[in-house]
Amino acid sequence: MQYKCVPAPKGLVIDKNGSFEGAVRSFADLINNETNGGWKFYSMENIAVTQKPGCLAALTGKKEETIYFNMLIFSKD
Repeated sequence: MQYKCVPAPKGLVIDKNGSFEGAVRSFADLINNETNGGWKFYSMENIAVTQKPGCLAALTGKKEETIYFNMLIFSKD
C-alpha cells in the first residue's frame, strides 16, 4: 500500500453571512481531485512543526514557535 500526504487548505474564511460553504468546498475539491487520481481518502491529521528563529533572533527577541496545520492522508493499493 502507498500513502500520500497533502496539506489541507489554509486561510479559510467564513463569509459575512456566517456561511462556511466556501471552506467546505475547498476541502471537497482537494479530496475529489486526489480521488480522481485513484487515491482513497484515509484520514486527516493535525501536525505540529517547530519553527526555529533565524540568525538575528538574539537581536529581535524572537523565540521558537510551534505551528499547527492539517494534513490529508490518502492511500492507494
